[in-house]
Amino acid sequence: MLARPSEAGLEFGLAVTPSGCLSQGACLPAAMPSERTRGLSGTELIGLGLFLAVAFLVPLIGGLVIDQLAHTTPLGLLVGLVVGIAAAGFGLRAQMRRYL
Repeated sequence: MLARPSEAGLEFGLAVTPSGCLSQGACLPAAMPSERTRGLSGTELIGLGLFLAVAFLVPLIGGLVIDQLAHTTPLGLLVGLVVGIAAAGFGLRAQMRRYL
């Protein structure tokens, strides 16, 4: 999908910018993603870390609270730990799927 700069500036409904012009006279559409968008940025990594921490800690703390209320000392902790690990793993897989 390359457009010539001499055309009306639209090719397949995408605007063509002069900054995307190649040396052969063809221009790339402005909506075309750059190679840099393939990796994770710093803010995405911070968000992923926070997501993993919350997905792991909320069920774990919930299990501890259930232990305190029901007096089932290791059972709630273990169930919360397993649920937290599973939630973090499935969430990580779902968020990383677009980068694999």
